[in-house]
Amino acid sequence: MSNSKVALLSYLADKAKLDATIPSISQLGHDLGLSTAAVREQLEIARQLELVEIKTKTGIQRKAFSLTPALCLVSRYGMEVQPDLIWELISVRQHLELAFWQEAVVRLSHKEIDYLADLIEKAEKKIQNQPVVIPLEEHSEFHLSIYRPLNNTFLNGILETYWQLSQETEFRMYSDQVYLENVWTYHKKIQRAIATKEYDLGYQALMTHFELVRTQKKAEITQRFE
Repeated sequence: MSNSKVALLSYLADKAKLDATIPSISQLGHDLGLSTAAVREQLEIARQLELVEIKTKTGIQRKAFSLTPALCLVSRYGMEVQPDLIWELISVRQHLELAFWQEAVVRLSHKEIDYLADLIEKAEKKIQNQPVVIPLEEHSEFHLSIYRPLNNTFLNGILETYWQLSQETEFRMYSDQVYLENVWTYHKKIQRAIATKEYDLGYQALMTHFELVRTQKKAEITQRFE
């Protein structure tokens, strides 16, 4: 990254490899040969990508690297221009989950499998509330928790981006109790199949679950960008 427009990102990467602290803006300008204005401009990019956080008392601090903020940022723009891109993201997410299914499920520990069961229990309690509480957090966490142990930065980043943008760009369409119960019946089948090591049954349940959700989205999805 020798381009002066991304000089700060290269500098931050070097500091991260050395586990070194990030100096003040004035020192950054001196080290990089940039004006204060140029440093602030590049620093704002790094902040929006959530590579750093800037606080009055602690200065500039690095954050753990994640693809999600960058993917979300550029995807939000893309979907403003082409709202139908959400369908491409849905397709990519589903294909990735199916492709990584076998590799992921065989690695899940008993604790992680029990955690999936806990999420199902919490979701079912919300669904039985009057009025119904939509278990959005449980839904995303259920799926992410299956693949998170792979520690694949790109996979996790794309899946996390899907869940963030999906919730941002859709009306809360899962309000029908019968539909919610049906969705979570498949989550229960998936969890039980993982617990009993019947991975092919879990894969089939995941495919059917995707088809159910895809059909519902086609009928009811409405874009709402803020």
